[in-house]
Amino acid sequence: MWEYVAAATVCYLVGSFPTGFLVGRWLRGIDVRDYGSGATGATNILRTLGARAFLFVLLADVLKGWIPVLLVWYLTESHNVQVAAGIAVILGHDFPVFIGFRGGRGVATAMGVYAALTVPMAFALVPIAIFVLLAFRYMSVMSLVTIPLGGAVLLALAVADLEPYSKAVFGLVASALIVLRHRENIGRLIRGTEPKLGEGGDARGGARSKIARIT
Repeated sequence: MWEYVAAATVCYLVGSFPTGFLVGRWLRGIDVRDYGSGATGATNILRTLGARAFLFVLLADVLKGWIPVLLVWYLTESHNVQVAAGIAVILGHDFPVFIGFRGGRGVATAMGVYAALTVPMAFALVPIAIFVLLAFRYMSVMSLVTIPLGGAVLLALAVADLEPYSKAVFGLVASALIVLRHRENIGRLIRGTEPKLGEGGDARGGARSKIARIT
Protein backbone atom coordinates (compact mmCIF):
# COMPACT_ATOMS: atom_id res chain seq x y z
CA MET A 1 0.00 0.00 0.00
CA TRP A 2 2.82 2.42 0.79
CA GLU A 3 3.94 2.20 -2.85
CA TYR A 4 0.55 3.50 -4.01
CA VAL A 5 0.57 6.33 -1.47
CA ALA A 6 4.14 7.37 -2.21
CA ALA A 7 3.79 7.19 -5.99
CA ALA A 8 0.45 9.01 -6.03
CA THR A 9 1.66 11.75 -3.67
CA VAL A 10 4.89 12.44 -5.52
CA CYS A 11 3.21 12.36 -8.93
CA TYR A 12 0.39 14.62 -7.77
CA LEU A 13 2.98 17.17 -6.62
CA VAL A 14 4.89 16.87 -9.91
CA GLY A 15 1.64 17.34 -11.82
CA SER A 16 0.86 20.37 -9.67
CA PHE A 17 3.96 22.20 -10.87
CA PRO A 18 2.24 25.14 -12.63
CA THR A 19 4.36 25.55 -15.74
CA GLY A 20 1.86 27.64 -17.70
CA PHE A 21 1.12 29.88 -14.73
CA LEU A 22 4.84 30.54 -14.12
CA VAL A 23 5.51 31.22 -17.80
CA GLY A 24 2.71 33.79 -17.82
CA ARG A 25 4.17 35.51 -14.77
CA TRP A 26 7.67 35.45 -16.22
CA LEU A 27 6.90 36.62 -19.76
CA ARG A 28 4.15 39.16 -19.18
CA GLY A 29 3.59 39.43 -15.44
CA ILE A 30 0.04 38.08 -15.78
CA ASP A 31 -2.04 35.27 -14.38
CA VAL A 32 -3.01 33.38 -17.53
CA ARG A 33 -6.13 32.19 -15.71
CA ASP A 34 -7.47 35.73 -16.12
CA TYR A 35 -7.39 35.30 -19.91
CA GLY A 36 -8.87 33.09 -22.58
CA SER A 37 -10.25 29.84 -21.21
CA GLY A 38 -8.90 30.50 -17.73
CA ALA A 39 -6.72 27.37 -17.83
CA THR A 40 -2.97 27.08 -17.34
CA GLY A 41 -2.41 24.51 -20.10
CA ALA A 42 -0.69 24.85 -23.44
CA THR A 43 -3.83 25.76 -25.40
CA ASN A 44 -4.50 28.86 -23.33
CA ILE A 45 -0.80 29.73 -23.39
CA LEU A 46 -1.00 29.76 -27.20
CA ARG A 47 -3.94 32.16 -27.02
CA THR A 48 -2.35 34.52 -24.55
CA LEU A 49 1.43 34.25 -24.97
CA GLY A 50 2.10 32.93 -28.46
CA ALA A 51 3.64 29.94 -30.21
CA ARG A 52 7.04 29.76 -28.49
CA ALA A 53 5.56 29.79 -25.02
CA PHE A 54 2.98 27.24 -26.21
CA LEU A 55 5.66 24.80 -27.39
CA PHE A 56 7.60 25.15 -24.15
CA VAL A 57 4.55 24.56 -21.94
CA LEU A 58 3.30 21.75 -24.17
CA LEU A 59 6.61 19.90 -23.86
CA ALA A 60 6.81 20.52 -20.11
CA ASP A 61 3.26 19.26 -19.54
CA VAL A 62 3.91 16.12 -21.60
CA LEU A 63 7.10 15.44 -19.63
CA LYS A 64 5.19 15.89 -16.36
CA GLY A 65 3.09 12.91 -17.34
CA TRP A 66 5.79 10.82 -19.00
CA ILE A 67 8.88 10.95 -16.77
CA PRO A 68 7.41 10.34 -13.27
CA VAL A 69 5.01 7.62 -14.42
CA LEU A 70 7.79 5.86 -16.33
CA LEU A 71 10.04 6.07 -13.26
CA VAL A 72 7.29 4.55 -11.13
CA TRP A 73 7.25 1.53 -13.44
CA TYR A 74 11.02 1.07 -13.20
CA LEU A 75 10.94 1.40 -9.42
CA THR A 76 7.92 -0.82 -8.70
CA GLU A 77 7.37 -2.92 -11.85
CA SER A 78 3.68 -2.72 -10.98
CA HIS A 79 1.15 -1.67 -13.61
CA ASN A 80 -1.38 -0.91 -10.89
CA VAL A 81 0.95 1.48 -9.07
CA GLN A 82 1.93 3.04 -12.37
CA VAL A 83 -1.70 3.68 -13.25
CA ALA A 84 -2.36 5.21 -9.82
CA ALA A 85 0.61 7.50 -10.44
CA GLY A 86 -0.75 8.44 -13.87
CA ILE A 87 -4.13 9.38 -12.48
CA ALA A 88 -2.47 11.38 -9.69
CA VAL A 89 -0.26 13.38 -12.05
CA ILE A 90 -3.26 14.42 -14.15
CA LEU A 91 -5.21 15.41 -11.04
CA GLY A 92 -2.21 17.47 -9.99
CA HIS A 93 -2.14 19.27 -13.33
CA ASP A 94 -5.89 19.88 -13.30
CA PHE A 95 -6.11 20.81 -9.60
CA PRO A 96 -2.63 22.06 -8.58
CA VAL A 97 -2.16 22.56 -4.86
CA PHE A 98 0.41 25.32 -5.40
CA ILE A 99 -1.96 27.78 -7.11
CA GLY A 100 -5.33 27.23 -5.50
CA PHE A 101 -6.39 24.07 -7.38
CA ARG A 102 -7.10 25.97 -10.62
CA GLY A 103 -4.99 24.42 -13.36
CA GLY A 104 -5.27 23.05 -16.86
CA ARG A 105 -7.34 20.51 -18.73
CA GLY A 106 -4.80 17.68 -18.60
CA VAL A 107 -4.56 16.82 -22.30
CA ALA A 108 -0.79 17.09 -22.78
CA THR A 109 -0.13 15.46 -19.42
CA ALA A 110 -2.46 12.58 -20.31
CA MET A 111 -0.55 12.11 -23.56
CA GLY A 112 2.65 11.94 -21.54
CA VAL A 113 1.14 9.24 -19.33
CA TYR A 114 -0.01 7.34 -22.43
CA ALA A 115 3.61 7.42 -23.62
CA ALA A 116 4.75 5.99 -20.28
CA LEU A 117 2.14 3.22 -20.47
CA THR A 118 2.27 2.29 -24.16
CA VAL A 119 4.76 4.12 -26.37
CA PRO A 120 3.50 2.88 -29.79
CA MET A 121 -0.07 3.96 -29.04
CA ALA A 122 1.04 7.39 -27.88
CA PHE A 123 3.06 7.93 -31.06
CA ALA A 124 0.12 6.73 -33.16
CA LEU A 125 -2.14 9.30 -31.50
CA VAL A 126 0.12 12.22 -32.48
CA PRO A 127 -0.64 12.21 -36.25
CA ILE A 128 -4.31 11.67 -35.47
CA ALA A 129 -4.25 14.70 -33.19
CA ILE A 130 -2.53 16.80 -35.86
CA PHE A 131 -5.02 15.70 -38.52
CA VAL A 132 -8.05 16.51 -36.34
CA LEU A 133 -6.55 19.87 -35.39
CA LEU A 134 -5.81 20.84 -38.99
CA ALA A 135 -9.20 19.59 -40.20
CA PHE A 136 -11.33 21.34 -37.56
CA ARG A 137 -8.97 23.95 -36.04
CA TYR A 138 -10.43 23.39 -32.58
CA MET A 139 -8.02 22.34 -29.85
CA SER A 140 -10.97 21.12 -27.81
CA VAL A 141 -12.15 18.78 -30.57
CA MET A 142 -8.65 17.37 -30.88
CA SER A 143 -8.55 16.80 -27.12
CA LEU A 144 -11.99 15.19 -26.99
CA VAL A 145 -11.05 12.82 -29.82
CA THR A 146 -7.50 11.75 -29.01
CA ILE A 147 -7.63 11.01 -25.27
CA PRO A 148 -10.86 8.93 -25.39
CA LEU A 149 -9.52 7.21 -28.51
CA GLY A 150 -6.42 6.26 -26.55
CA GLY A 151 -8.64 4.94 -23.78
CA ALA A 152 -10.60 2.85 -26.29
CA VAL A 153 -7.36 1.42 -27.69
CA LEU A 154 -6.14 0.47 -24.22
CA LEU A 155 -9.44 -1.25 -23.53
CA ALA A 156 -9.23 -3.16 -26.81
CA LEU A 157 -5.67 -4.20 -26.00
CA ALA A 158 -6.76 -5.39 -22.56
CA VAL A 159 -9.64 -7.41 -24.00
CA ALA A 160 -7.16 -8.98 -26.45
CA ASP A 161 -4.94 -9.83 -23.47
CA LEU A 162 -2.12 -7.66 -24.84
CA GLU A 163 -2.15 -5.12 -21.99
CA PRO A 164 -3.33 -5.31 -18.37
CA TYR A 165 -6.81 -4.04 -17.54
CA SER A 166 -5.30 -1.50 -15.16
CA LYS A 167 -4.11 0.49 -18.19
CA ALA A 168 -7.65 0.40 -19.57
CA VAL A 169 -8.82 1.81 -16.23
CA PHE A 170 -6.40 4.70 -16.67
CA GLY A 171 -7.76 5.33 -20.17
CA LEU A 172 -11.30 5.40 -18.81
CA VAL A 173 -10.44 7.79 -15.97
CA ALA A 174 -8.36 10.05 -18.22
CA SER A 175 -11.14 10.19 -20.81
CA ALA A 176 -13.75 11.01 -18.17
CA LEU A 177 -11.57 13.81 -16.77
CA ILE A 178 -11.01 15.23 -20.24
CA VAL A 179 -14.74 15.33 -20.94
CA LEU A 180 -15.54 16.83 -17.54
CA ARG A 181 -12.83 19.47 -17.87
CA HIS A 182 -14.11 20.38 -21.35
CA ARG A 183 -17.76 20.85 -20.38
CA GLU A 184 -17.70 24.55 -21.24
CA ASN A 185 -15.93 23.84 -24.53
CA ILE A 186 -18.57 21.28 -25.47
CA GLY A 187 -21.29 23.84 -24.77
CA ARG A 188 -19.54 26.44 -26.93
CA LEU A 189 -19.04 23.90 -29.73
CA ILE A 190 -22.75 23.19 -29.70
CA ARG A 191 -23.55 26.92 -29.78
CA GLY A 192 -20.91 27.60 -32.45
CA THR A 193 -18.98 30.05 -30.25
CA GLU A 194 -15.87 27.97 -29.48
CA PRO A 195 -12.65 29.87 -30.37
CA LYS A 196 -10.54 28.24 -33.06
CA LEU A 197 -6.82 27.56 -32.88
CA GLY A 198 -4.98 30.56 -31.38
CA GLU A 199 -8.15 32.64 -30.92
CA GLY A 200 -9.91 33.70 -27.75
CA GLY A 201 -7.07 35.11 -25.64
CA ASP A 202 -8.95 38.16 -24.37
CA ALA A 203 -9.18 39.06 -20.69
CA ARG A 204 -11.92 37.32 -18.76
CA GLY A 205 -14.61 39.13 -16.74
CA GLY A 206 -12.66 39.76 -13.54
CA ALA A 207 -9.52 40.76 -15.37
CA ARG A 208 -11.45 43.15 -17.62
CA SER A 209 -12.84 44.86 -14.54
CA LYS A 210 -9.33 45.26 -13.10
CA ILE A 211 -8.01 46.68 -16.37
CA ALA A 212 -10.93 49.12 -16.60
CA ARG A 213 -10.27 50.41 -13.09
CA ILE A 214 -6.57 50.90 -13.81
CA THR A 215 -7.15 52.74 -17.08
